[in-house]
Amino acid sequence: MTVEIRKMNLKILKSKFLPVDKVILENKNILELEKDFKNSIIDIKKNDEIISEEKKQVEVIHEEKKSEKRFWRIKKKEDVIHEEKKQVEVIHEEKKSEKRFWRIKKKEEMISEIKKKKIKSSEIKEEKIIDVKKKEETNIPNFMTIAKVEWDNNEIHAGIIKDPTAKGGFRYKVIEPVLSEKEEKTFEMIKKLLMTELSVSMGEIKTKKEAEYKLKKKIHSMIKKYRLRIPPKNIEKINYFAVRDFIYLGKIEPLMRDNMIEEISCDGTNVPIYVWHRENESMPTNIIFEKEAELNNFVRKMAYICGKHVSASSPILDASLPGGSRVNLTLGREITKRGSTFTIRRFKADPITVIDLIKYGTMSVDIAAFMWYLIEKRTTMLVAGGTASGKTTALNALASFIRPGQKVVSIEDTQELNLPHENWIPAVSRQSFSDKQVGEINQFDLLRAALRQRPDIIIVGETRGQEAYTLFQAMATGHGGFSSIHADSIEATLTRLTSAPMEVPRALISNSLDLIMLQLKIRLGEKSVRRVIQVAEIEGLDKQTGEIKTHTLFQWNPIEDKHEFMGKSIVFKKIKERDGETDEKFAYELTKRRLALEWMVKNNIRDYRDVSNNVMEYYADPERYYERKRLEM
Repeated sequence: MTVEIRKMNLKILKSKFLPVDKVILENKNILELEKDFKNSIIDIKKNDEIISEEKKQVEVIHEEKKSEKRFWRIKKKEDVIHEEKKQVEVIHEEKKSEKRFWRIKKKEEMISEIKKKKIKSSEIKEEKIIDVKKKEETNIPNFMTIAKVEWDNNEIHAGIIKDPTAKGGFRYKVIEPVLSEKEEKTFEMIKKLLMTELSVSMGEIKTKKEAEYKLKKKIHSMIKKYRLRIPPKNIEKINYFAVRDFIYLGKIEPLMRDNMIEEISCDGTNVPIYVWHRENESMPTNIIFEKEAELNNFVRKMAYICGKHVSASSPILDASLPGGSRVNLTLGREITKRGSTFTIRRFKADPITVIDLIKYGTMSVDIAAFMWYLIEKRTTMLVAGGTASGKTTALNALASFIRPGQKVVSIEDTQELNLPHENWIPAVSRQSFSDKQVGEINQFDLLRAALRQRPDIIIVGETRGQEAYTLFQAMATGHGGFSSIHADSIEATLTRLTSAPMEVPRALISNSLDLIMLQLKIRLGEKSVRRVIQVAEIEGLDKQTGEIKTHTLFQWNPIEDKHEFMGKSIVFKKIKERDGETDEKFAYELTKRRLALEWMVKNNIRDYRDVSNNVMEYYADPERYYERKRLEM
């Protein structure tokens, strides 16, 4: 196009020098050319549009090709991923099978080892028993009996469970709050803080309740002071254990609060504490002193509570707890090879009375009435029996028959008697302050002092040494006297009295002692019971042999479990000669006392205060009391 325009421009230039007609022709040609030029431009535009459309189509086709390529690329990737997944699964399965293979191989090796070792059936049984134990520990035990321990608002329970691992098949279980590891650490820290910071004047504290209040208050202040983060429930637990360990007898305090427990004994470290239960007898508990230091400290603490001292130089101690329970302690392994030991023979705050003994079948109403009459007449007697046969209990129960107003002096190594009488001097022996026996006061010293106090009745808790001679001398001079002695028969009792270390002359025994009551702990069916086996009177000396003659007044019949009267009383003959009593009067006195006892048994008058009040009421006016109770019966 540019070439043509140049030619036209040349023609125009030439036309300036051409004629007019030629110029006109030239102009026409130019117009035509312009038309052609316009047409060509229009054609070019059309062509450009066509080209752009074609380009768009080409681009669309290109995009389609691109998307198609992308699709196939993605599909290829998905195929690759799928293949890789398959490979991973195959590898995983191979690993699983490999692990399974090694597991099976290990089991096969274990089985082969077991076969090689040839484990005995007994060992397999032991493993099963251990598994059973673990299961039983995790499960809640099946209690035969369970009761809440009376201790303020503390949720403490105790009861008896069947336990095949315990000797006898039963175990006494105490359930207390459980401290977690974190709580135990917190409690140990508080204990250390209490030991360093707690200072108490004994004059300020009059009761254990006050001590509990001050201890809890101190714990609360220390928690605030040291900003200890302890939840309220945990504080209650810590208060319980602090009060239990600092004020009371620690682990064994729940046992001390069960009235059905007569005795608590610890035989050493890692040995369960045993109790003697009134119904189920001897059984282990779930309480154990695992560490030797812990047990030694507990024994020292108990000696301190008793107001005594125990040490390596004097490792044996007999004492009484503030509540009256009798305690025997040994310290260390020098004399007891399993470690320190203790035995607590519990003293009942509510003593067993003669009414209880009649209900238990220990003695009959006839025996109790006979003893009542003889005690009123200030006769002398011994209660003989073996260990834990109930000698002191029987002595304490019979002492309630002593006429009110009579002066009574009791002599014991550790106080066990608890008399309702106001005019009563309880004397207790004292240990020496050194190895040279300096300051020691024994039963013999107390008995000599008692004779200067003009007593009507002398009670010696247990006759075992030289005090026996003085006691019989006092009996011979007209003092009423009771005592207990260890023996398993009437003959053994007399042999002990006449042998060393007592060495009481036979003539003195026959002239001063009126009767011996033998009480034993025996097996009756499946239970242990206490029974008065025999009541024997001292008849005198055999002139031929020089031996002491006895006459059995009451005898226990084991087949029918009842007491039988064996014949006339020799002691009554002595009373008859001394006081001028008649047979009719004697029978009537026994009838009145028998009816009074039967009335108390029928009406369940068993509290020692109530029994004592009834006895005093009887002594105030025997006839009126008898007539009233006879009408009620």
